[in-house]
Amino acid sequence: MKIRAGRSAISQSMDLFIIVAAVLGVGGIVSASLYNLVNSATANESVSVVEASARAGTSASSSPTAISISIKNDGGSPISCTASTCQVIFTGTNAGTTAPSCAAPCSITSGGAAIWSVGGPGGVPTPNNPLTFETDTFTLPAGAQTSFLLSGPLVAGASASFWTSGAPVTVSVLFGSAAVQVAVASQ
Repeated sequence: MKIRAGRSAISQSMDLFIIVAAVLGVGGIVSASLYNLVNSATANESVSVVEASARAGTSASSSPTAISISIKNDGGSPISCTASTCQVIFTGTNAGTTAPSCAAPCSITSGGAAIWSVGGPGGVPTPNNPLTFETDTFTLPAGAQTSFLLSGPLVAGASASFWTSGAPVTVSVLFGSAAVQVAVASQ
């Protein structure tokens, strides 16, 4: 009987050891999964357009008279911007044969840390390209927003094409490696 009692004690100890090892193993897997999930959520870049409106000019070849865009960094990390990496592009438009500009009575009011201006590919307004707005060099923190408001018509070249009242306008927002595209109904 003594031998049998001794074996039971070893067997119970071994059972306890196996149970503890299994609990620790499952806990380690769950812990590692949660760590990777949190880490990937905080390292991603994601933007959203939280507000957008556009008012057309008198014809499709006339510059828009008002544009308002608000962009939010929905990711878990800041997004560093330069003129060529943070842009709002009005897809399907053409600024005409001369580089677009915003001269009086036109104005662009910036909201947040960024300073917005008329832009183009590579950060330079150029003729025969889509209507583009860009930021200066700045960082958009996680959860923060930036915006701009265009008031008054832009100076655009011949053969410009924008949109008419009631037409849908496709807006592409590029912020670092994050991008989003939205359709806006023009007024």
